[in-house]
Amino acid sequence: MADPDIMKAQQQLICRGYLPDGADDGILGPQTVHAIIAYQTDRSTGHVWAFTFPLAIDGIIGRHTRFRLEPRQIQRGDTGDHVKLCQEILTWLADHTGHPNYDPKGIDSDFGPNTEAAVKAFQKDHKDHEGNPLKVDGIVGVRTWCALRS
Repeated sequence: MADPDIMKAQQQLICRGYLPDGADDGILGPQTVHAIIAYQTDRSTGHVWAFTFPLAIDGIIGRHTRFRLEPRQIQRGDTGDHVKLCQEILTWLADHTGHPNYDPKGIDSDFGPNTEAAVKAFQKDHKDHEGNPLKVDGIVGVRTWCALRS
């Protein structure tokens, strides 16, 4: 029987390229476990995508993996760890991809005007996993988090 929580995680793994389209059956089978482990490995200690939120490699969609895989929507005025993660990703992208407009001008866990401008610059340049343009609104929702590969 399909589990809606597993299906949601599978959809997030699909949009990040860890599972193929159509693999969101809600069943925690070997393909999904392998995808979870690959996702966790890429975000574990010592890997660039760990940032300050590294994951344990255990094949379980626990609290920390869910935080990275299914982050909450954030926007101007928000504060906290999800904002910090977004700022870390944008800073890394600004430093390593030649897109200085992605720089939120600091990692302070506060979604202010600089972070909003960086998010809009990123959204303007990117599409979702299906090839659709991201909405340039400065809000980091499901589609933008997927494009950021949180």
